[in-house]
Amino acid sequence: MTQLFWFSAAVVIYVYFGYPLLLKLHFLGGSKPWHRGHDQPLISVIVAAHNEESVIESKIKNLLSSGYPRERVEVLIGSDGSSDSTEDIVRKFVADGVGLISFPQHQGKSAIQNGLVAKASGSILVFTDADCIVPVYALSCLVENFADERIGLVTGIPRYQNDPETSVAKNESVYLRYETWLRVEESKCGLLTMASGSLFAMRRSLWKPLDPNVGDDFALPLQVALMGMRIVLDSRAFVFTRLTQNRPDSMYNLKVRIISKDFRALMANPRILNPFRYGSVAISLWSHKLLRWLVPYFLLTLFASNTFLRHVPFYRVVLLLQLMFYGTALVGLCRRSHALPFPFSIPMSFCIVNFAALIGTAKSLIGRKSGRWKPVRKQSPAV
Repeated sequence: MTQLFWFSAAVVIYVYFGYPLLLKLHFLGGSKPWHRGHDQPLISVIVAAHNEESVIESKIKNLLSSGYPRERVEVLIGSDGSSDSTEDIVRKFVADGVGLISFPQHQGKSAIQNGLVAKASGSILVFTDADCIVPVYALSCLVENFADERIGLVTGIPRYQNDPETSVAKNESVYLRYETWLRVEESKCGLLTMASGSLFAMRRSLWKPLDPNVGDDFALPLQVALMGMRIVLDSRAFVFTRLTQNRPDSMYNLKVRIISKDFRALMANPRILNPFRYGSVAISLWSHKLLRWLVPYFLLTLFASNTFLRHVPFYRVVLLLQLMFYGTALVGLCRRSHALPFPFSIPMSFCIVNFAALIGTAKSLIGRKSGRWKPVRKQSPAV
């Protein structure tokens, strides 16, 4: 029990603190710069839309006002079985060169992206969500990186615009800053293997059709890494979005869907986890993704072993601290109308994410699908 306790504790500490320290100290590799250019190839902007009548007009206007030369931008909107006025709104912009491809049946985001890419003409594919705002310079920033032939995929950085913020949204914003820092460091060292679904671009020559049951922002970077190409993060390319999953239940559902899809994508490509073949990239994937998804299993082991060791004073104190942490999380979940203030709400968000990881990985392992993508655009009451 003592060995189980310390092993589980070591894994959890390594995931959240040890791995970031390795990145900061460059133990997994030093900085690997790349160069940018000013070529302006034809790009195809891919937007999958399911019942996006509240945001699609703003999105199209946003893309058409991009600083990238208009004649070098192809905008393709795929309506994923929309039952609202999404398609009627898109048709108003056909004269401006916006392409609408209607898919009568709701298939899911990845399936729609497959259909849109099949119709795309650009040598660079840009994927972006319907509800986010792309700054005028962002597309040009992304494309400049492809002047380096070693670069296969470039991702931007999402920023949440939630005002007023719920405790769930506030904690997710804190987590996003931590996650962004990790990705910036990984990008510098040539270790990055993931992208932001809000905005990223890749070479058309590296495209392979997506499995409908995996997410584009992880499956596509994995494909690029397996081909020996590099993924980089351009810190100049911000994209602004509103986090509408701002309640515990909606955040939990979002995390389960994302984790189950990404876990399935990684398990479909297990060879990239081999450090003898992929070196520090494999170690980074183990540390940043796989072990993090497995943290809830180690937390359960830590708690169970701690319970058996409670007769020893040190372990009794640790058990008490664990009970206080999880008790605070439970209080946060129960106080829906009077949410705990930051940072006392952190245990609640931590437990939501890790319970979602537990369910998401379990669903993938037993072969259950996570359900089709259904965007949530309405802001929920404060929690």
